[in-house]
This record gives sequence, structure tokens and C-alpha cells, in this order.
Amino acid sequence: MGKDADYLTVGKTPLERVHKLLSKLHSIRVSKDRGSLVSKEAEVLFNKFVKQVDSIFKNLPKPLKWQSFLMHDLTLLTDIPSKVQKASVKYDLNKAKI
Repeated sequence: MGKDADYLTVGKTPLERVHKLLSKLHSIRVSKDRGSLVSKEAEVLFNKFVKQVDSIFKNLPKPLKWQSFLMHDLTLLTDIPSKVQKASVKYDLNKAKI
């Protein structure tokens, strides 16, 4: 995934690319589950990356569904200033305390 042109062009930083890719995959999956038609381009993107993303998240030390990560954990990395992130690690704070 890291050298794929489709992946590299969706954002400037790795975090931005992960966020945008997971958001697109989630949007496509929700549309398909609702029975909506998705574009051919979206279908190709979904088929190209969803198996890789599923595999990555299943093989983590604590397996996790990527949709859950997108909805609950990724916002902690993107919306919280780095100083707060560092302090939360230092003091072992949970999400509610952050």
C-alpha cells in the first residue's frame, strides 16, 4: 500500500493518507450496505484496498476492526494537539480523561 500511487496521492502525510483512505472505504461500504449504487472508480478503490486494510488490522497485537479505529481512535491522533497526546501517554490517560 505504501508505494501505491492511489494511496500516495490522497494526502500529504501518512496520517492524512490513512484518514482519507479509511474514510473513503467507510463511505463506500456504507453506501453499498444501504443498497446505493457506487461509482466504478469507488468500487475499484474499495476492492483494491479493503482486503489489505482488513489484514493489517487483524494482524495487530490486539486485533481491531478498521471501522472502529476510524470512528473512535483515529480522531485522537488527528484532532488532539501533540502536546496533549504526549501528556496522555506519559500519564497513561484514557480517552475520557484526555
